[in-house]
Amino acid sequence: MQSVRTTHPPILLPRVLTSCMPPYLTDAIMRCGAPIAEEIRLHSNRRTFVTATGKSYPTSVTLSKDEIAEILKKMCRDSLYAYSQTINQGYLTMEGGIRVGVCGSAAIEKEQIIGVTDITGLIVRIPHAPRVSLTQLCERLRMYSRPPGILIYAPPGIGKTTLLRALAAELSSPACGYRTVAVDTRGELNFTLDGADLNLDILVGYPRDIGIGIAVRSLGAEIVICDEIGSTEDARAILSASNCGVPLIASAHARDIGELLRRPAISLLHRAHVFELYTGIRRCSNGFSYQFTDWKDAYI
Repeated sequence: MQSVRTTHPPILLPRVLTSCMPPYLTDAIMRCGAPIAEEIRLHSNRRTFVTATGKSYPTSVTLSKDEIAEILKKMCRDSLYAYSQTINQGYLTMEGGIRVGVCGSAAIEKEQIIGVTDITGLIVRIPHAPRVSLTQLCERLRMYSRPPGILIYAPPGIGKTTLLRALAAELSSPACGYRTVAVDTRGELNFTLDGADLNLDILVGYPRDIGIGIAVRSLGAEIVICDEIGSTEDARAILSASNCGVPLIASAHARDIGELLRRPAISLLHRAHVFELYTGIRRCSNGFSYQFTDWKDAYI
């Protein structure tokens, strides 16, 4: 096996993840030269890559389909059936907020995916504790008399979920004290949100539209936070929450404000003035830089 020389110290990987992988793969990932592992891309008959700060680092390991299948089996704790519902949707969630994208061949019945076979790829996203500066964003929020609805947008992999975690901790902290509810559909938002002083409830695994409704009607939320909105069902639930006077802080995939507002569900929410502030994010040395657009300045 070819060794890779690097000046970086070895990457530290979560134990729940290393227990699913063969030692030679773990060693190659830890020594690939990446400063940190944000994403690990496992492919059959192709090299394994590690993604960090937007850059891909190749390893010397190429996995077979059988090796991919064995890793997936261990990720599912030897029970693929227990995870079949989310695997059919293209992912599974592991302990610690680790999300694994699953690539394979879909079995279709009555226009529904009933199973995924011939797994060829596992895309592992590793969450990290929020280490971002919220100063600029918090200064912007102080311009409002009450928390506004905020839609955070960026391309995939920039750190929208990381920013939402940081906001959930900040807004529910004693300094702010808002009754905050996070709708964590994919089990990714709740990572690190375990502080005893947080005025925070987390609905894990609920569909976004159902979770938003519960947060507003049953949990007395003053702020609702959720990730990756975009469907018509999401839009209806968000409109209902907005009509009850509860602001939503959410994220969506888009490269810029124009692309964001061209999405039908987002366009509907924009016309209803659900979000007072649109916030684009980009990576920078201290975490993120922000591009703010007020509702009145955003055009479809």
